[in-house]
Amino acid sequence: MDFFKAQDYAKRRTRRLVIMFAISLLGLLALTNLLLYLIFNVSSASTGTAADAIGLQFYGAVSAAVLLVVLLSSLFKTLSLRQGGDAVAQMMNARLLVSSSSVEEQRLLNIVEEMAIASGSAVPPVYIMEELSINAFAAGHSTEDAVIGVTRGAIQKLNREQLQGVIAHEFSHILHGDMRLNLRLIGLLHGIMVLGMMGHYLLRAASASRRDKDNAAIAIVGIGLLVIGASGTFFGGLIKAAVSRQREFLADASAVQYTRNPAGIAGALKRISIDTGDHYLINPAASQISHALFTEGVKHRFNALFATHPPLEKRIIALDPQWDGQFVAATPALRSTISPKSAATFAVSRAGMADEEDIVEARRIIQNMPVEYLHAAKEPFGAAAIVCLFMLKQDFDANAEQSRIIDQRLGRIDKSLAAEATRLCRIHTMPAPETRLAIINICLSSLRQLTVTQYKEIRTVWQKMIKTDPQPDLQSWLVFQLTTSHLDRILGYHSQKEMSAQTQHLQHDRALSIFMSVLTYSSGASGVGAEMAFRSAANLLSGTGIVLIPADQLSLAGFKAAANQLKLLTAADKKRLLEAMVDCVYHDNKVTVTENELMRTMSEILGCPLPARF
Repeated sequence: MDFFKAQDYAKRRTRRLVIMFAISLLGLLALTNLLLYLIFNVSSASTGTAADAIGLQFYGAVSAAVLLVVLLSSLFKTLSLRQGGDAVAQMMNARLLVSSSSVEEQRLLNIVEEMAIASGSAVPPVYIMEELSINAFAAGHSTEDAVIGVTRGAIQKLNREQLQGVIAHEFSHILHGDMRLNLRLIGLLHGIMVLGMMGHYLLRAASASRRDKDNAAIAIVGIGLLVIGASGTFFGGLIKAAVSRQREFLADASAVQYTRNPAGIAGALKRISIDTGDHYLINPAASQISHALFTEGVKHRFNALFATHPPLEKRIIALDPQWDGQFVAATPALRSTISPKSAATFAVSRAGMADEEDIVEARRIIQNMPVEYLHAAKEPFGAAAIVCLFMLKQDFDANAEQSRIIDQRLGRIDKSLAAEATRLCRIHTMPAPETRLAIINICLSSLRQLTVTQYKEIRTVWQKMIKTDPQPDLQSWLVFQLTTSHLDRILGYHSQKEMSAQTQHLQHDRALSIFMSVLTYSSGASGVGAEMAFRSAANLLSGTGIVLIPADQLSLAGFKAAANQLKLLTAADKKRLLEAMVDCVYHDNKVTVTENELMRTMSEILGCPLPARF
């Protein structure tokens, strides 16, 4: 699936969800008023009073009260999920998997790391649900706060190939905008189902009441709310089914595209279909996230109507029509026959996707990472020290030079981080440039474990390193921007001074000018060469006021403001921007490793991760 079309499609589905929610809410209000009308009719028949004595004003007040309860409940649930994927994992009582001596758990971590690096995105934290059924979910607002949850049954019952297919399926939901829709769905549906919950509690209160009059009144209201709540559950089930089913086919197809191995995900589905254990989750919160699971996780009384996933048989046939594992997706064969620039343009069309070759490349990158750095990246303190190292100059040679620079730039700010950075440098030289972005993406998963206080302290260190750098370079800027853009919202960092600087409104052309000027100078071009590369790229963008800004007029604050504004572009405009960036970098028909990493880092900052083989 095209990444940019998928993003637009996700936005359209969000609008459709809001419309369905509004229709369901109108249905609830109509049912509530009908129920009240019938109750008053029965009451008037027994007491001899007129039912029409109840005016429209009363029904309007009841409708307003129901509307207020639903909207406030939806808002409350939505706010409770503002932490993104971590909040969903906590709701499911899942356990964060940091590192493990278990072969099965380590295999899962390796697969997730491979898929993240292959797709050019941050490595999401992995959670384990202690459930015997085979299932998984991806949750979050974006790639920045995404998590993946996997059941114990999945890692025990699936082989590596099948588990990779499941993880590839979940990465499709992460990269194609499905997760945000899932969270909004949880929040909205909680509102229209809360009336039934209120009815349940009122009935319990009625059974405990000692006074017959109170008991009867409470019971009547409770039964009424249960009826209304049942209709809310009905509408909610229909909305889930309408929103969820088709995208599961798309995620299955994307998993095949990622892995080039239909037998993997098809095998996982077949394994689920023959599983002799319980197919459903036992966690009571499972019903809230049933639409976000890999397969049906909750049993429905009318499965054909309310099922959030297509039947397993249909999904398997779509992947493997003959049920013999021979279905093979078409593999693009362009890289060996086209120019580097055309290949890079092709990579833009694969943004947010990865294939088997990307996964092989990701494994090669991981194998080439210094073991000490890989181990350090998987715990918060070591990850913070690695970010510090990558914000220093990238070209120092001897160990003595490294130690001196670390002591000068970092030791005066934080001695403990400086000591860890020096230790890493003494054990092994700096990682190769092509592995650094992958290491940072692994670090991001570990850094999410920090408390807000710890993160503020470490972020202050990074910020001071930027401010005190006598010769700031682009790489330092990008490492700082990529890391903090991922972590600030997740860990609740708020600085009024920075927020006001980041949210300053720039004209569209000014933001593009800053962003493209930074990229142009990163290639080492200057003078006429820089102007030609910039102008060639600018011609691909809409706007006549896009100009190359002198290098000495560029600043980190300006770059951050431009990046934050360009994140808000439509998916189609982001695609054009990436194509212009490729045109700029490849203007001289060659690209260095540094340029490649800068391009991939900047694309990730924009929320459009490029695959490993860009």
